[in-house]
Formats: sequence, C-alpha cells, structure tokens
Amino acid sequence: MRLSGWAVFDLDGTLVDTLGEIHLALNRVLSRHGRNSLEREVVRELVGNGPKTLMERAWSRTGSDARGSEPALLADEYSREYERNPVGMSRPYPGVHEGIQRLIQSGWRLAVCTNKHGNAARALVRDLGWDSWIRVVVSGEESFRKPDPRPLRFAFQKMGACFGRHLFIGDSDIDLKTAQNAGVEGIFLEHGYGVKERSQARSFSNAVDLFSWMAQSGPCLRL
Repeated sequence: MRLSGWAVFDLDGTLVDTLGEIHLALNRVLSRHGRNSLEREVVRELVGNGPKTLMERAWSRTGSDARGSEPALLADEYSREYERNPVGMSRPYPGVHEGIQRLIQSGWRLAVCTNKHGNAARALVRDLGWDSWIRVVVSGEESFRKPDPRPLRFAFQKMGACFGRHLFIGDSDIDLKTAQNAGVEGIFLEHGYGVKERSQARSFSNAVDLFSWMAQSGPCLRL
C-alpha cells in the first residue's frame, strides 16, 4: 500500500490573489466603451463564474445590460486585456507556495479547475513556478463551467485519479456546489472573493491552516 490523494483547487481567490489584475483589465474595457470605472471592492463582488459573467455583471452595474452576443465579445476583449497585465501582479496567498510543496511530499497529487480563461490560468501557474507540481489545469472555455460537475470530473480524470481521497477546494459557494454535484469532498477557503452560503462543508480562514490540516489528515490509503 502507498499513500495517495487527489486535490483539485480553484485558482482566483483560492490559491492566488488576482483581484488587482482583474480590476485593471476590467476598467480598461469599461473605459474603452465610455463607461465609468469600478472600485476594487465593487469588482470583488462581481468576480465568479468566468469572464462572461463578470462582464455581464459589470455592464449591469455601469449602465444598460449587455445583450445578445455582446457578453461573449466583451469576455474575449476582457481576456485579451487581462493577458496584457504585467507579469508578477498576482501573488499567492501567504503559505500557499510552501503548502503546495508540503502536500506533494506527503503524497497528494494536485490540479486546478477554474472558470478563468485557460491561457491566463496556465500562464499564471507557470509564472508562479508551479507547473511542475500542478500539471493539470481545466478551464472554463475548455468544457462546461462550474457548478456543472463535468470540469471537476475531467480534472480528476486528467490526473489519473483512482482510489484515494478526492478534494475540491475553493472560495465560493459555486465551488462547494461543484464538489457536491461531483460527489467529492468540498472545502471552503474564507480568504477569497466568494461567500459561503448554507453549507456544512469544512472551511478554513486561511491557506496555512488548510494545508496543515491536509498534510496532517493525509490522503487515504491506496490498496
């Protein structure tokens, strides 16, 4: 027998604080279309469920709603703006970098499942130096979007996950619903952008406590 476990993470607001990049890219799009800029904390409330939803929410907040094909076009424009941001703006939450190393050493295998655009998600993982630890990144435009369970199941499949403990860690109620829909254990991180609604899922206020718990409780025994 050997220890093995499988943990999939959301990215924005879970492993990495990307709000600054989101804020800048979004406001550049708003400005180009003659709309007022949004404050950082307002943008925090709009984040979740991918670029298309972000743009729909931003358009509603700054004037008339986006209609027809406009949300998809705006999402593409936003994604291009996001990729223009300087490298290094987004920072891991305290303890994440060290925690990932600790989990790998204790037998966990890691992946990311995000509604973020795939190019941006993979670039961020690579820029942070995590691509040798996190080799599977499933993004919103590549499959269905969370809380549909299929992206999460696809992430586990790409990892080669079989027997062992299966976790999905995120910072929103959407992430918890995704875990529930996929039939895996969902964990909530409170330091992100989302709000935990009426859920009995285990939660942690910060990444240090989460990673300590995962390392101590460990992956299940694989027969």
